[in-house]
Amino acid sequence: MSLVELLITYVVLPVISVSYALYLLVVYRGPTISDRVLAVDVFFYSISILFGAVGLLIRSPIMTACTVVLVLWAYALDIYVAKYLERGELGD
Repeated sequence: MSLVELLITYVVLPVISVSYALYLLVVYRGPTISDRVLAVDVFFYSISILFGAVGLLIRSPIMTACTVVLVLWAYALDIYVAKYLERGELGD
C-alpha cells in the first residue's frame, strides 16, 4: 500500500465516520426542524464528496455519477422542506 492509501484508510476514514455519526445524531435529536434539515444536507453533500473521491480513486464512472443523483436528492429535500415551512402544505 502506498502512503496515501494508508493515510486514507487509517486517518481520514475514521474521522469521516465520526463526523457522519455526529450528523446523524443531530438529525435524530436536533433542536429544530431547520437544524435537522441542515444536518441532512451536510450529511448528503459530504457523502457525495466521499463517493466522488472513491469513484475517482477506483476509476468507477458509475460511482462518480451516483454523486449527482445524491446531490439532486438533497436539493429536492431542501425545496420540499422549505415549501412546507413556508406554506404548511406539500401539495401542488
